[in-house]
Amino acid sequence: MIIYGSKSVHLKSERSEMSVCPNCGTQGSLVLSVYRRHAHIFWIPLFPIGKKGLSQCQHCKNVLYTKEMPTPIRKEFNILKNKAKGPLWQFVGLAILLVAIVWAALSVKLQG
Repeated sequence: MIIYGSKSVHLKSERSEMSVCPNCGTQGSLVLSVYRRHAHIFWIPLFPIGKKGLSQCQHCKNVLYTKEMPTPIRKEFNILKNKAKGPLWQFVGLAILLVAIVWAALSVKLQG
């Protein structure tokens, strides 16, 4: 039985001083958050799949996902998304796979 799937990891959050909440109209209350999804096998991360995000108003607690964000908030989110860098541990599975391939190639070459 192989256990596989995907998981999201929080990369960065930042309070937006300029954006106005579309729900309650409060300025400076939105917190933009960026998450990166990665594929995993047996909970060992293989590779990143993509970045997603959301904004949450600290006043009315309204949450907007990326597709629901108005254009000005989405532009600010995209800037934050481009600045957010993911952790290297999300590539551990690829490193293990690469070491296994190199080891297998070397062992075949030494035997043959």
